[in-house]
Amino acid sequence: MKKSIISLMTLTAFVFCLVSCGGKKAKEDEAKTEEAAVIAGNMPKSLLTEEVKTETVLLLKDMPSSEIPYRVATSEVTISVGDLGYMLPVAKASELNSASQKARACGMYFTDYNVKKAMGQPTAELEGVLAKLTSDLNITFVMNILKESAPQNASKEDFAKFIQSQEDKVLQEMINNDKIDVQIEMLSGIAAESACVYANPSLVVKGDATSAGLSDNMMKRLDTLSEVTADLAAYYPDLKELGATINPLKEKVTSIQTARTANAEIISVRDNLLK
Repeated sequence: MKKSIISLMTLTAFVFCLVSCGGKKAKEDEAKTEEAAVIAGNMPKSLLTEEVKTETVLLLKDMPSSEIPYRVATSEVTISVGDLGYMLPVAKASELNSASQKARACGMYFTDYNVKKAMGQPTAELEGVLAKLTSDLNITFVMNILKESAPQNASKEDFAKFIQSQEDKVLQEMINNDKIDVQIEMLSGIAAESACVYANPSLVVKGDATSAGLSDNMMKRLDTLSEVTADLAAYYPDLKELGATINPLKEKVTSIQTARTANAEIISVRDNLLK
């Protein structure tokens, strides 16, 4: 796996305790076991080495940060989407069977939740479906973390630290609970739904150009997800299919004009993630 020299949510480095039983011989055996699993194309989570975990976290840390949440929270930027018909219907959650589908949908519903919250619209239905999905995936800690409130009247720096702290906690808990694959599936759902928002012809962003920074941000996220899914496909078979499905999004979000032209195709990519 390629070494990453930059950092994503600029999270604190995570230290994994290496199992030292048996010394050098044990490490050699572990390497052989992992190699055999890779060749077979299916790697049990329990056999993932610390290096693989560490490198995955470093790649996830390459996700770009954004000032948009702070600017929206302070009303420096306001967001309005006139037609919310693109949003993933709440009823869709009852049709999902696999853990991968549920994790991807979770990311999509989190995105819809944030858009509605930013617009001051009711979010109770979305909170209900997110509570159900996170329970099914055994990641209820995500909801608890995201319900934490930012410090009142926080400066831009303090707000950024708060967001980073939340991302830290979510990723750390995902690692602690052996949910790295779920984290990647969720991030892909977020990227796909965010692309749907960006491409929506009724999107209006006041206080800033609609496309300011959003396109670069999404393309960087898609780059990172593409690399992670390619690197982990041997360990998590679902991620190979995920990468193939989501990779075409990159060329469709290079600008707001491109995204709006490809609106129907972007929604189709989003919907294909749940098939």
